[in-house]
Amino acid sequence: MQPETTMLETSKVPGTPVFGRAQEEIGEVDDLIVDTVTGKVRYAILSFGGFLGLGKSNYVIPWTSLKWDPNLNGYVTGVTEEQLKMSPDLDPLSLRDRELEQRLHAAYGAPNYWELEATRS
Repeated sequence: MQPETTMLETSKVPGTPVFGRAQEEIGEVDDLIVDTVTGKVRYAILSFGGFLGLGKSNYVIPWTSLKWDPNLNGYVTGVTEEQLKMSPDLDPLSLRDRELEQRLHAAYGAPNYWELEATRS
């Protein structure tokens, strides 16, 4: 029996569906933001289209806010409409500022990756 792989080429991630907690499809991954030093994915840019009538369509979401679900063949998130409405409106290049990263993680209630990694060391 072959072990299940957990690897996926980054070129195949855009277009991957994103589901809400009730397993309803709410959007898709548009792009990934990778830390150039570590090579780790830090953020996903999600497209929600007309999800819940929100004004903008692309949101930068902490990668820790998404979990892979092999049964759905997509990512599941607990991000709420209220969190999206309150999230900072920023472009990916602004994530070079740790204060803005902290605001983004706080808006989604997501753990700060830099703190998680410090505790694992």
